[in-house]
Amino acid sequence: MPFAKFVTIDVGSVASGATTEKSWEVDGDFTIRRVHIIEKGAASTRAVEVTFRVDQTGYTEDYVPAIILDILTDHNPELSIKITKGQKVVFGIKNNEAAARDLYAVLELWT
Repeated sequence: MPFAKFVTIDVGSVASGATTEKSWEVDGDFTIRRVHIIEKGAASTRAVEVTFRVDQTGYTEDYVPAIILDILTDHNPELSIKITKGQKVVFGIKNNEAAARDLYAVLELWT
């Protein structure tokens, strides 16, 4: 299974206490190998909650702390989620930090 590409979803700035949802429509057939949540200014994401789904199939029971999906940690799990053209990948973000967080959600896609 070779690497295909990265897809970066600009979540934007999420105010303290706010929630947002961003999505990407799949443009081919891939396997999601990893999901990375990146804070653009390197601020803490320990209190940022992430939900993740493909169409109506959720991959977070309740939520996952964004720090688990940080590219710089050893905790970021390897996934094997098959996605096909036309599906929608959706991220929900809730910022429980004391200040706004400016985030990217990055999909590592393989074929």
